[in-house]
Amino acid sequence: MPDDLYIRRDRSSLGRGLIFGPQRRRGRPWLLYAVIVALAAAGLIVWQIDRVRPIALSLVGIVTTPTPTIVQAAHEGDLAFWRGDLDASLANYRHAAALAPDDLNIAYELIRMLIYRSYSDERNAPDGDEAVRLATALQTAYPDNTRAFGIHCFALARAGRSEEAAQSCNRAISLDPGNSDAYAYLALANYDIGRLDAASEAAQEAVRLNPNSIEGNTAYAFVLTSQQRYDDALEYFVRATQINPRLVFPYFNLGATALGMALRTGDPTMYQLSIDAYDTILSMNLRNVKAYTSLCQVYLATGDRNLARDNCLTATELDDAYTRSWRWLGEVYYRNMDYELAIDAFDRCASQEQDLPPDRRQPECWYYRGLAHVQIGDCPGALPIFGDVVGWTQSTRAIELVNEGFRLCTGGVFIPTNTPEPTATPQG
Repeated sequence: MPDDLYIRRDRSSLGRGLIFGPQRRRGRPWLLYAVIVALAAAGLIVWQIDRVRPIALSLVGIVTTPTPTIVQAAHEGDLAFWRGDLDASLANYRHAAALAPDDLNIAYELIRMLIYRSYSDERNAPDGDEAVRLATALQTAYPDNTRAFGIHCFALARAGRSEEAAQSCNRAISLDPGNSDAYAYLALANYDIGRLDAASEAAQEAVRLNPNSIEGNTAYAFVLTSQQRYDDALEYFVRATQINPRLVFPYFNLGATALGMALRTGDPTMYQLSIDAYDTILSMNLRNVKAYTSLCQVYLATGDRNLARDNCLTATELDDAYTRSWRWLGEVYYRNMDYELAIDAFDRCASQEQDLPPDRRQPECWYYRGLAHVQIGDCPGALPIFGDVVGWTQSTRAIELVNEGFRLCTGGVFIPTNTPEPTATPQG
């Protein structure tokens, strides 16, 4: 048997009677104190487990991310909004809404952020659809709440359902005549319907109740524009940008409206104002493809086609899935009579929008592509494009130019013509 398994009785405690033999009892009061302290420490740890766990884990190299409470998540959503970070704002409000699904005020802000983000990029249109769903559910859950009806109105107006929107806004105002948001949203809905007097009245009331209403100032600016009170309109568009200077969509409204004014009046200061609005956006985010594309559109209208091309190309390089940049780049090439390059750009746009609902496509990517084929003598390539677009477009200009293309290609005979001049229009 190995030595390490053999008990040497002459050396063991058993052999010397130290286990069962008589022993002198020794007091150990320190042991009792140690047990008491240990139990107290354990109780403290259990009580403060949420604070202790991250510290303990960090000692072994594990870093945990604390889960925000409802109040914290909503607060972070608000802070992100004032930073102009709508993605972060939405993420935080979604988390807060998941923790408190019945909180009307959190749901209100979540829906508002969805609508705001839908303005930032045409591809965010699903945000508007989600806003309608959430707002409809909120209004159903709170049938006597002015804020529920107000945000329902805003979501419907953004979705183009302005008649229904006006009904919800009127209900919100009947519940609370001091609801400034409801007046602002009602102004937007009435403006979209064409009830300009009613829109003006609602917008003025919204601004009176809350001078810092983004929607109230914006709606009143649109109404003033329709009344050709351009200087007054610009004042309210500028006010809208100043309420939250880090939010980009009020600058897009200002830039697009200034361009529209420039196209109507020929005023060079309006072109510059539009450029300044888009440059402000780029000063906050150099990768904003919508701002580059908008600058491309402005420079195309001013006749500076090199700058127009450069801005559109920058947009396509930053995000080749942003179809609006391909649409305007195609128009730049078309104006320069670079028809083959125009065809390529318009084709990139059309191929990516083919599966979109017709009302979300840009018909220019079809009919100008067809016209570019006509200009290089390729009527067989043009006619199928014309036949496609007339089947779904609601644009009267598209139909006019398609009919012109058909006329030029009648009998397969190409008739040379001056290049049709596309009209630059402000973006929505």
